[in-house]
Amino acid sequence: MAKDWTKTKAYRELKAGLADNLAARELVEPVYRDMLNRYLELWCECQQLGEDIRERGVVVMDEKRGMLVENRSCTIRHQTSQKMLDIYNALGFRELSTRAPAPETDDDEL
Repeated sequence: MAKDWTKTKAYRELKAGLADNLAARELVEPVYRDMLNRYLELWCECQQLGEDIRERGVVVMDEKRGMLVENRSCTIRHQTSQKMLDIYNALGFRELSTRAPAPETDDDEL
């Protein structure tokens, strides 16, 4: 039985953080909540695919052909990650990260 990722602390923290960020930017319309929920569904799917890859490996035995083949979870996980990135960008999070100030360094003390 697959783990219910919606019940994990990581899921709750991710959801709260993203929702707080959207609310702070006054993006509270239903379309933004829907996009957030779609992102979180994909996040759960990506976690399940990762579990499968960890359990069965990157290659698996194809019973019909009797040979090792790529675990389809690898391809699907990549596609899922791309969809997540598309939603992330559509919600404006990438734009925010590129505008973030660079971290300060202690190079001046040398």
